Amino acid sequence: MHDQQLKKAVMKAARGGTELRRGGTVMLRLANGACGLCRAAELSDIDDMNDLSRMAGSAPLLVLTAPRLSSLGLALRDGYRVATMALPPSRYDAFFDLAFAQTARHSIENETIIAEKAGSLADMAARLLRSAKLVPAALFVRLPLRDIAAQDRFAQQHNMMIVESRDIKHYSHEAASLVKIAARARVPLAVSEDAEIVMFRAEIGGEEHFAVLIGTGADSDTPLVRLHSQCITGDILGSLKCDCGDQLQAAMRLMADTGGGVLVYLAQEGRDIGLLNKMRAYALQDNGLDTVDANHALGFDTDERLFLPAARILQALNITKIQLITNNPDKISQLEQHGINVTKRVPLALATNPHNQNYLQTKQARTGHIIDKI
Repeated sequence: MHDQQLKKAVMKAARGGTELRRGGTVMLRLANGACGLCRAAELSDIDDMNDLSRMAGSAPLLVLTAPRLSSLGLALRDGYRVATMALPPSRYDAFFDLAFAQTARHSIENETIIAEKAGSLADMAARLLRSAKLVPAALFVRLPLRDIAAQDRFAQQHNMMIVESRDIKHYSHEAASLVKIAARARVPLAVSEDAEIVMFRAEIGGEEHFAVLIGTGADSDTPLVRLHSQCITGDILGSLKCDCGDQLQAAMRLMADTGGGVLVYLAQEGRDIGLLNKMRAYALQDNGLDTVDANHALGFDTDERLFLPAARILQALNITKIQLITNNPDKISQLEQHGINVTKRVPLALATNPHNQNYLQTKQARTGHIIDKI
């Protein structure tokens, strides 16, 4: 795909996500001509269900992801990322309960659930919702139109934008990949007066990330590097529920004490599910779930993060070989997949507190973090 075509595709998917966040309806279309209408379940109500049903002439479907279904007691076969479920108007109240209620009151045992393969319209709907940091549960109807011109007229008549499956397919990877330096300035920090902040902007949408260059570490052949995902609660508010703020400060102190290094700060709140959904996950944890099961109950994967932006940021700073401060082997694996040579893992050993002990045990037991003492 040519660069201009790629940019248009990514921008179109980003606009589709924005429309869903506004509570709007988007038409999704596959290369084979199949199409359907999608709304965010969390921003819909029974009137929206009735409206979509009238437009399409068929009953609305609920799209749920494999993690959400697993949390409800149903496992999909490998290769099936989502499933659809039809509910009659008399049971529309169950729709929203099954979509995202913290404790579902309705059982799915007697529901007709159709597994949908990767690349299906239902899968595209869930992926677009994810990219918009919305709960990946969709209100969805299939349209009986196969003629492209008729679909275009329908979308225009109802003031809907059309998002092609190829647009969504390229979105996550390309939005993460195409980052460039937008600004840089010297900013003396408490940990080191010799520091510079370098801002990065995605060329065609996506989040803004930044790097902090401490001391002369960035000039080293193998600088000390920390990838840190944004955590407003831990980094800013001093939450005791996680170890993020402590890790951030400890990594920066280590860089300052050893001559310098590079902190790559990624806009990936809550393992990239967003602050609102992170608070929803916290509420689920208050009810007894661990961090992994809480994400699954919301329909998200265990970890939604891509570390491709971090690799591109390091490469933009002419850094291709690093010592990585991390307890997370996935960061090493993803960086090396994208051309960064991690010559050494530098562990972070921090004291625990009564509020984050379960969180750290979950990281150790379920997400492969290398933590010696908890």
